[in-house]
Amino acid sequence: MFGRASEVSQFNELLVTGQHAKAMRLFDALSKDAVLCGLVLDSVLMSNSNQHDPQLTAPHGLQTTNAARGMLAMSAFPAGVPLLRFVTLYSFSLRKRNLIAEAVRIRAKSLPPVPDPIGSLYAAFEAGDFPVTGALLARIALDQGLPAAAHAVLRFTLSDIGKFGHHLALAVSFLEAAQALGLPRGLLPIANLGFYIAEAMKGTRPDPILPLEPSDVPPSSQRLAEAAAEGAFDEVEAQLRSLLAARRTDDAVRPLLVAASADPGFLGHTLVLAHSARLAAPHLEPAESFHLLWRLYRTAVSRFGYPEFLRLGPPPGIERETVMSALRASLRQKTPPPEVTLRQALEVGVPLDEILATIVNAYGGWTVGEKEHTIIALDAALETARFLGRDEALLPLAVALMRLPF
Repeated sequence: MFGRASEVSQFNELLVTGQHAKAMRLFDALSKDAVLCGLVLDSVLMSNSNQHDPQLTAPHGLQTTNAARGMLAMSAFPAGVPLLRFVTLYSFSLRKRNLIAEAVRIRAKSLPPVPDPIGSLYAAFEAGDFPVTGALLARIALDQGLPAAAHAVLRFTLSDIGKFGHHLALAVSFLEAAQALGLPRGLLPIANLGFYIAEAMKGTRPDPILPLEPSDVPPSSQRLAEAAAEGAFDEVEAQLRSLLAARRTDDAVRPLLVAASADPGFLGHTLVLAHSARLAAPHLEPAESFHLLWRLYRTAVSRFGYPEFLRLGPPPGIERETVMSALRASLRQKTPPPEVTLRQALEVGVPLDEILATIVNAYGGWTVGEKEHTIIALDAALETARFLGRDEALLPLAVALMRLPF
């Protein structure tokens, strides 16, 4: 047992020093054990949260790694090992800061008492003072917990969600990584998130957000979807206010996710943004969630409603194993088209989680050119399919797999 723990520690050192040949030999030994694979993934997640490349305006290292983590959670060992192997190799291609979680903790604890930590954080963001923002955000996480740090930084990103929504999406990814790692290890992505926001949003001031006005419209997720499809945006606004005041954020974001699934945008950015908004909403106050979602309903997508031709039908007269064999073949060769085999699998009653795992397990056999956005967009589609449930999962899955270059 101690020997394997020592090997994981050695793997961590090789990640830090960039010795990829030795690290991958050790990876091959560690990846034969499911528990050790989890420790390897944690190590890669921490290492990639340190990505820092002045030539990149939107570093995707941690976002790609966190998306892969989400996909691996759907997969089964050892089928997901090829994806983990790619993410490990990918880690060695990133330029990184030389920072560790303990150094972040010490720096945060050494800060003098701040009467208004949120106000000081926002002032540092605006000034672009990234060393201060990293320490302040970590201090908030230590003193008040990760949810308080998440709310502080997400509230600030609402002032400028960034081109393709990168500011919001990257903030959500860093926060997801911090939550997965827990404190004190999660202080590393928290500090790096502070660095990124200060550099990317320098000069930005937080927008004032008014409290939600009382609404006399009964909240209805069905009516929100119908109003969006009809283009009745006065009613969309009223329903969003009513649903979010009742803290029904999942109902409020659902029609947006359906629309983004149908038209995920360039490299999947629209779907990734809508997915990130869903993950951010629980950390925001209702008025803040309204500020974000009302903007996205008006600007992110142009057409709402679930396509009727993608509605599931009655169970086909096909054996379950025949359907799954066809699905695996379509994930290798796109023959038959994934839309056909996915529909058959859903209609014949294959559990959605099994279908998602089958898609992730096929990743190791794909040859694609641009893996960062492929992994990020695919994870958003898979997570959205799980959120929408069996009856509407075909839309995000069919569209994503049709667009992916495998």
